[in-house]
Amino acid sequence: MQRAKRAVFVLLLVFFLLLTANLGIVQAFSEPVLEIDGREEPLPLTPVWTEAGLLVPLRPVLEGLGVDCLNWGQEENTITWIWEGQEYMLQVGSTEAIAAGEQIELTQPPLIVKGHTLVSADFLEEYFQVALNWNTISRHFEVESRGGREEAVPAKEKRQQIVETALKYQGVPYRWGGTGPSGFDSSGFIWYVFRENGIQLSRVSFDMYEAGVAVSKEELLPGDLVFFEGYRPGPSHGTIYIGEGKFIHSPSTGGCVSICRIDDPYYWAPRYYGARRIIE
Repeated sequence: MQRAKRAVFVLLLVFFLLLTANLGIVQAFSEPVLEIDGREEPLPLTPVWTEAGLLVPLRPVLEGLGVDCLNWGQEENTITWIWEGQEYMLQVGSTEAIAAGEQIELTQPPLIVKGHTLVSADFLEEYFQVALNWNTISRHFEVESRGGREEAVPAKEKRQQIVETALKYQGVPYRWGGTGPSGFDSSGFIWYVFRENGIQLSRVSFDMYEAGVAVSKEELLPGDLVFFEGYRPGPSHGTIYIGEGKFIHSPSTGGCVSICRIDDPYYWAPRYYGARRIIE
């Protein structure tokens, strides 16, 4: 009787051990999961621990945070994007990077593994105000927002920087297709000035008009974009508002970067089309 009980106990123990092992195997080969602020989706690649820290997949994290304009430069192995009006750029294999429009040094270079770019977790945590947690047992990667990132430069100061940059180029000649600094067309001037301040805009005035928030003449602030009907109907001529009813622009062939008034009754007032605020 005692021997029978012992045999049953051994069988139960073996069954339990086999069950535990099988669960461990299933868990080890289960697909990793990404959770961002309570939303779950498959994770294409598991994060990787290195001596310098945790490397995590870049694209799913950024897309989960609402960044949907990633540009991949295959020849240079670069990744660029705009977030909250600020420029970011990473280069595979290099610790040099641009974050919020400024040059920084990463703790470890981005890597490409199985076609996916991995970046250091501390970079994402610092610049995107998130907390990252990778559970190697459950294979669960959690990204939790810690509140919006404080603007590196207050909006009022950033607008003033736009104006100051634009004013530096007074007198530079108009050049068709020019994007500076020795010559500009109207949209090329805006594109260059904003780019100098870490803000990437479209190169075309019609696309610029679709960006930002519509504002009335009465609501205009320095750094806003003001559009007029130029060589064709629609917002074909873009300018930068500098305050006191004035704007700076690169006008047309034979002209140069100069300042004009919006309410000029002889030319600009009748051609006014609308305004957009890029910096809020």
